[in-house]
Amino acid sequence: MSELVFKDTAGNNLCYPITVIGDQSDWQFDSFLDFMKLSPEAADDEGFLFAVEDRIRHEKFSYLVNSTAATLNSNLRFIQDGKIISNGDLFIVGESPPIVEISRIDEGAKIEASGISLKKRSKNVFKDHNQIIADAIDQTLNRKIVPNQIQYSINLLIESDPDEATLIEFILHVARVIHHAPFENWSKFEEKIPYRNGHEMWVNFSKGRGGVCSEKSASLKFICDLLGIKNRPVIGTGVPLSSAQIESFNNFFISGGKTEPPCEIKHLLLEVEIGSDVYLIDVTGGNVPLMFLNESDSIPFYNSGYSVRMMSRTDKLFLSKIPEWIGDAHLAVCEYHLPDAHFDLSFNQDLGLEINDSLYTGVFFDFGGDQSEDMRAHFRKIGASQNLVSPKFFNKSSSLVNVCGRGAKFYQDARANILNSYNNRNYTGDITIVLQPLNKNFWSRPMVSQNIAELVEEQIYSTV
Repeated sequence: MSELVFKDTAGNNLCYPITVIGDQSDWQFDSFLDFMKLSPEAADDEGFLFAVEDRIRHEKFSYLVNSTAATLNSNLRFIQDGKIISNGDLFIVGESPPIVEISRIDEGAKIEASGISLKKRSKNVFKDHNQIIADAIDQTLNRKIVPNQIQYSINLLIESDPDEATLIEFILHVARVIHHAPFENWSKFEEKIPYRNGHEMWVNFSKGRGGVCSEKSASLKFICDLLGIKNRPVIGTGVPLSSAQIESFNNFFISGGKTEPPCEIKHLLLEVEIGSDVYLIDVTGGNVPLMFLNESDSIPFYNSGYSVRMMSRTDKLFLSKIPEWIGDAHLAVCEYHLPDAHFDLSFNQDLGLEINDSLYTGVFFDFGGDQSEDMRAHFRKIGASQNLVSPKFFNKSSSLVNVCGRGAKFYQDARANILNSYNNRNYTGDITIVLQPLNKNFWSRPMVSQNIAELVEEQIYSTV
């Protein structure tokens, strides 16, 4: 058996392998399109001599092929060995076939808002890949359940048509589990995936891994969509937005990115409607507190914004409600259009590789010489400005062990994963990991409305 690999060179640079079963030397393009419309089981039943191992990654590929507009892309173009492959043509398969590059045909067409719906995708993917995703959700939600406590089953909950109280208690548990999952970028480099969608995140959670704010919010949205809970995105920006500026986000996505957005979206939360109330939920984690506020308690946050601490500094975020389709479009951009998202998050946005309430794990490209000393001085200065202890630095020559229970091998593997993911093969420098202890602070205290806190046995104090 061999693999025919499709690489989205005009999108996120992800590779999508399809296993070739047998000794055929070619594959009709039209047959490939038929294969992509089927689930792996259905394709096998139809007698296709092709298969996929990673069904969740393949779903991302099939969604790109079958719902191209919903991914904010124009028509796809497939190129193998320098030749455009289209209707009536053949892909080369067999032993070590050339990679198929996926580019775009820019037709200048505007994006239709009605064609973008994560809710529909969520339900379809859960139906088609139920065992994988339901098992991942249940495993994650039940990981810290005490003996004799009722185990959660997402399938049973969907089938039971739960009442308002049950839904609130369940979504609170889900929010706390997501918030507790690591705020990290390690796993993106390990698996060479720049950004995960909502259902991919549940598979990642089940492995003890995590993600960043928008990925975690997408995972909460996925659960809400499955349960039929109305939800809408809330964005955090560095400046308050007027209604005209929010409208310009519409124009930005509808134009396919040809107009300028009013500002950078720095944070993503979710507003969830259960029964008679609406809840503002932030499940980011790290050293950003859990937020689960009812409508009246969330008003001050919409009016004045709030501060979050990332590493040693605080950022003031101003919140804006946006249409559901714009939130879906934003997540589609993250998933399909940002090949270097993991590098941007870790290096340019200073989120590093992980943030928790006691340690910031940063990273920088280490060219050596003066540049290396300048970078180390930069991080020492940041720490000193906040009265933090001096950071430690880890590179290929370090033998540091037992930092947060992680030894030298863990950090050496992380360095290797980053270097292996970096597409500039001319880079001959090193990767240095920064380990900056943080002080405990009030950001670790949950912001949960009192009526919600009363639903759990252990005490959660409202800060509003």
